[in-house]
Amino acid sequence: MSSLFYGLEIARTGLTVSQKAINLSGHNIANANTEGYTRQRLVISSIQPASVNVRLSSISKGSVGGGATVSLVDQIRNDYLDRQFRNQNTRLGYWQVKADELEYIEMVVNELSEDTSISSVLADFFQSLSDLAENDPSSKEIRTSVQQNALKMTEAFNQYYEQLVELQNLYNDKMAGTVARINTLLTNIADNNRQIFAYELSGEKANELRDTRNLMIDELSRLIDISVTESEKGEIIIKCGNTELVNHLAVTTLKAQPDPDYYDFYRIYPSGMSEELKFSGGELKAYQDLRDGDSADNMGIPRIIENLNTLARSIAKEFNDIHKTGYTMPNGEEDSRNGVFLFAVPKAVDEFGNEYEEYSAITAGNFTLSAEVLESVFNIAASDQKIDFSAGNTQQGNNRIALAMVTLASRTDLPVVGNFEEFLKSTMVEVGTESASCKSKAESQQTIVENVNDRRQSISGVSLDEEMVQLISSQHAYSAAARMMTAVDEALDVLINRTGRVGL
Repeated sequence: MSSLFYGLEIARTGLTVSQKAINLSGHNIANANTEGYTRQRLVISSIQPASVNVRLSSISKGSVGGGATVSLVDQIRNDYLDRQFRNQNTRLGYWQVKADELEYIEMVVNELSEDTSISSVLADFFQSLSDLAENDPSSKEIRTSVQQNALKMTEAFNQYYEQLVELQNLYNDKMAGTVARINTLLTNIADNNRQIFAYELSGEKANELRDTRNLMIDELSRLIDISVTESEKGEIIIKCGNTELVNHLAVTTLKAQPDPDYYDFYRIYPSGMSEELKFSGGELKAYQDLRDGDSADNMGIPRIIENLNTLARSIAKEFNDIHKTGYTMPNGEEDSRNGVFLFAVPKAVDEFGNEYEEYSAITAGNFTLSAEVLESVFNIAASDQKIDFSAGNTQQGNNRIALAMVTLASRTDLPVVGNFEEFLKSTMVEVGTESASCKSKAESQQTIVENVNDRRQSISGVSLDEEMVQLISSQHAYSAAARMMTAVDEALDVLINRTGRVGL
């Protein structure tokens, strides 16, 4: 009789396992469109044959196992694809930010409008100089046109400089904001680790909590380059370079600390450490490169600003070198004089206390006309001879200085810049080329990430077709287990109710 009752227990385990399989298929189907959900499966084990619970016990010949039991509800994930996805996601975060921001920067430095672009106002300035040389150099109206177009040009430089500096400060703030997001994720991941650890003390696997943690790690990988390892105890360790950010329940947050020696720009440090964090990817690195990039192969705001500074210095020096040799027009009590600069140059003092013009101190932000030219249009020097309008004086001046300044527009052998307009165009082309390159890399990286994610989803994602097959299989197994229980019940009925009743 015991063997028949043993069969009832086997049938019961079959019903229990099949019921759990049906429920799990329903759970998978319900979460088919849940972001971050990982497909789950039952880990089913066979129950050993029953035996007497003694130290040495042989199993009788022909003993049948005790059915099946669910050992674990496991997740179907591939660690290699997870690592690959996060590495590629870090690159995507970097190139996507650079592509988006450089597209905007390109719009800023490009031809915003015909009236305010630097190339346009530079052309207007050259044209007004040409009018001064070709027409009456003594005309107040023409001189006023030169003054206003020169002022308009310097103001355009100032405007572009201010916009670029604002962008640089914005990227500095973006770094601080990204650090705050990173710290929030690190804290939440550690808190999630605590919940997982407490839950899994029961022997069950915290699949939903693990899904939440994996989503946060995926998001973190877009912000900064990380490596993730899991110990045999299930403890997660997240590193950036050689710095541990999360070690199970311990968290090392980051701090964005202003550098007083460098425009108060933020430097990133692990909390409690004096050495700067070494990171090489993600959105945080993109914002840092945009803020600090000063070379052609690392395009950032400083590179663009320095190009504009170089152009402003070159314009100031080349025009001043010619202009200071010319003579102003007499105006009221002032006589015609030379040595006047067209553009302002900051003063510096050498080791002997002597003042000199420091052209390296000129930037696109402080580029402006000299105080003398701002004060009076008659201080614009157009003649290489002193001008005297007194009665009977023949020194009426000429236009040779104005002509010499006009020739600067077409020269291609100027120091550093070669040609003003060509240098400006090369700056714009450099930004445009870098913007197009970053956009192309971002698009390529997006394709790579999608491809890796598709591979990951093919393993971890829910397939409704597979779940329907599994559901039907579990349904049939449940029906078979129920049929077995019926068969055992019928056998027991015969054994109990009919045995020994012969001839009735």
